[in-house]
Amino acid sequence: MRQKVETRKLPWTHRLLQCGYQNHSFTPEERSEGTFLMKMIEWPKPPNPAVPFLKSSDPSHVHFVILNSAKTFYVGDQLQVMLRMNDFEGHPKQYGGDYLQARIHTPALKAGSAGTVIDNQNGFYYINFNLSWPGKVEVSVSLVHPSEGVQTLKRLRDERSDRVNFQSTFKYGDTSETTVCNLCLPQSDSLCNFTDLRTGEPWFCYKPQKLPCTARISHARGGYEKVPLIGEESRYFQRGVNIKKPILPSAKGYIMVEPSPQGAVALGECVRGKPSVSPSGFYYKDQWMSTTCNIRRFDTPAKITDCLRRKKVYMFGDSTIRQWFEYLTKFVPGLKMFDLGNPGNVCPYLAVDLENNIMVECRPHGPPIQLNAFSSQDLRYIANELDEIRGGKNTVIVITLFAHLTTFPVEVYIRRLQNIRRSIVQLLGRNPDTVVVIKTANVRALTQHYSLYHSDWYSYQFDLVMRKMFTGINVAFVDAWEMTLAHYLPHDIHPKQVIVKNEVDVFLSYVCPSEKR
Repeated sequence: MRQKVETRKLPWTHRLLQCGYQNHSFTPEERSEGTFLMKMIEWPKPPNPAVPFLKSSDPSHVHFVILNSAKTFYVGDQLQVMLRMNDFEGHPKQYGGDYLQARIHTPALKAGSAGTVIDNQNGFYYINFNLSWPGKVEVSVSLVHPSEGVQTLKRLRDERSDRVNFQSTFKYGDTSETTVCNLCLPQSDSLCNFTDLRTGEPWFCYKPQKLPCTARISHARGGYEKVPLIGEESRYFQRGVNIKKPILPSAKGYIMVEPSPQGAVALGECVRGKPSVSPSGFYYKDQWMSTTCNIRRFDTPAKITDCLRRKKVYMFGDSTIRQWFEYLTKFVPGLKMFDLGNPGNVCPYLAVDLENNIMVECRPHGPPIQLNAFSSQDLRYIANELDEIRGGKNTVIVITLFAHLTTFPVEVYIRRLQNIRRSIVQLLGRNPDTVVVIKTANVRALTQHYSLYHSDWYSYQFDLVMRKMFTGINVAFVDAWEMTLAHYLPHDIHPKQVIVKNEVDVFLSYVCPSEKR
């Protein structure tokens, strides 16, 4: 009875308690923040729970309109696009909730920028763009998911966080057993409890039949469970129909932009502690230009070496941060990989430049993480890792966290970030000169399969939460979300080198905002 009373008082913690988190580990401030963040990302719902497919959003029956297209546009102006969503019968929809992505681009200049979507929740959508370069600027809008599909994604996230599973191998002598592991497993005596004592982050595996829980030696990706779709839900996830389907313009889909009469605005150095803004930048001639600070170009190994001299760089996260490590070690000959004996494509990795006293280390974040089998001793939580770092002006930390948690409730993601943020604040308290950089999420290519597990909508909600939670802290953001959305290359969770290079340039611009060291 006492548990029910507490759950009613603390609705945000309800799902966390079900997954094995302990009620006493939440401060009143954390509970209040969790409730606020869940309210912040609430998504509009269709008025009826079961919408017939023919009444759902059909991008082929929709055309966007460039507002005031006859006016003369200048660099620095704002462009606005409007559309009204229709269903498969061509009828206007009366409610919102569709997930759209949009960008402007000039292919000849390899220029592009992401747009901001405003949902009027009545079927009308407005999309705002900042015009940042002159010439012919084209508009592209895509329906990523219809509003009805988003509700399916939300249901699966809330009800089936077990739709991706994991494995651990237990070994002692010649005996070896492998069992299923996950975050939210039915609590029973048949579980090994690997809950982290410092952070309170829970993790469970089914007990092996012959071996003790202490015999665990590895962690690995498991499999994808087939998710139960109800009624016509599968029809909301059809590639070429309503997953990342382009929406065409009603007339011309471009404008001509004139140079600004005022000329270019001078930007200062990249400084940590500023909130993320949108748009955060744009591509021009395949180089990312920030809207808030001057991005330096680290085009030679010598420039990167000069920036990182005498520094320790710690990279925590997933394979999208591993791409940064791989880029640096391939581009900078002086950074030599130290063989840690790990399988390919799985951190931890270590590279050193003894002559210039540089160390770059890549470590995976704690579970859940889907990787090839690696040692469970390397399965560490970012918050704990941060607590072990002394910090200082020659310490650089990069963190990303999104891709492997998208099948889990947002509450789990919020709790993980609260632990990480607490450790960052403590680290900056003892050594304020420590450089901490947060890399945001990437957009990805979507099929029906990946939509149901790793949709951009999941990542987008995480991204909103992450930006809000780290606002007001002396950290820097690398806006990989816009950098992957605005580029002309097809969406890919692992973007091509041209994008990774630009991400690293932004990162290093916060580490070394000027040539002075």
